[in-house]
Amino acid sequence: MTYIAGVDIGNSTTEVCIGEVGGAQVHFLSSASCKTTGTKGTIANVHGIRAALKEAMGKIGMETEALSLIRLNEAAPVIGDTAMETLTETIITDSSMIGHNPSTPAGAGQAVGKTLDFERIREGVPGTPYIVFAKAAASYEEIAEVINRERKRLTITGVILQADEAVLVENRLEEKVPIIDEVAGIQKLPDDVLAAIEVALPGQTIRMLMVINLNNINILQEIMRIMSGLFCRNVIKSL
Repeated sequence: MTYIAGVDIGNSTTEVCIGEVGGAQVHFLSSASCKTTGTKGTIANVHGIRAALKEAMGKIGMETEALSLIRLNEAAPVIGDTAMETLTETIITDSSMIGHNPSTPAGAGQAVGKTLDFERIREGVPGTPYIVFAKAAASYEEIAEVINRERKRLTITGVILQADEAVLVENRLEEKVPIIDEVAGIQKLPDDVLAAIEVALPGQTIRMLMVINLNNINILQEIMRIMSGLFCRNVIKSL
């Protein structure tokens, strides 16, 4: 008998189906699902694929070496432009978009505003929406305390953190906003530019930012149009 595997790499999960080929027929044998490793469509996906294949083959008492054929879906990464500069798993360039997948983001939904360095938060102008980004030197207690205070005069729509502390910050915020963390190269994030972030609920994928085509729309107008009520992990968009 010939054993084959079909692999579907998604933004959040990688799913595998094992089949047995006999003549012109393919008989389903088992399946498995694992968390997608790395950004969809990159070499880092191999680790998740291997884990899912091992689990699925284990269910029928066989090793992955018994497979004769493995077929993958067209796992195109979520990228809105070709110019790329790596910022951990997130890529930030002028007018581009790519997924970022921290393990513990916080909040849910989309945020639009100008990027504002946490160290310059006192320079923020009332009436302007801001996405605040903070380096790891600032503690989560300090970030939450300052944001709670500054929100009395500033419109803070989202937060980007270098440290893995999104949940700790969110737990201390009086008003919840989408928070993306684990952005190791946050020093590359430009200050005072229009940006948008999206955090998806657990088990879901980003829905709003990935549909935006930068080549033929005004990004800010499109974001504001789509945002009406659609609240649903991990994209930074820099204009």
